[in-house]
Amino acid sequence: MKKWNDYKKTFGPPSLFDFARAGDLQGLAELIQTNPEIDLNKKNHKGYSALMLSIYNHQDIFSEALLRGGADPNSKDNVGNSILMGAAFKGNIELINLLLNFGADPLMKNDAGMTALDWARTFGRQEVISLFKEKYQMKGRSILDNYFRFFILGCKLVFTKKRER
Repeated sequence: MKKWNDYKKTFGPPSLFDFARAGDLQGLAELIQTNPEIDLNKKNHKGYSALMLSIYNHQDIFSEALLRGGADPNSKDNVGNSILMGAAFKGNIELINLLLNFGADPLMKNDAGMTALDWARTFGRQEVISLFKEKYQMKGRSILDNYFRFFILGCKLVFTKKRER
């Protein structure tokens, strides 16, 4: 393998998840054309949907295309983190509003009992905190409680990985 393109061929064809990370709308369109029955809510081995990956990578237009195509705005990963929690962690107000407009539930809790507001508070996303407090009259936990719950979530991830081996 002399060239990067030769090496890339060993990976196989790009997947829905690859297109989501890159925000590749043309790739998504071609994938849907060749496979009209594609499941837009399919999850990878970590429980991440394409929408979760596109939101996490700030792919605004791609995320909206998935939502308009029927992707679930309340999908959760293997430890119960919702897409909205990922957006709150990243602090992307536009994507948070997009998710909320498509029915994302701001009151969902992960396996450690954290909400999207708790994620925003843990990572100091003040604009997101204000949005949840004003729009939904949400009350967050103390930062110490959030750190404890975040630690619990981390432990759960470690134990989940050990069970997978």
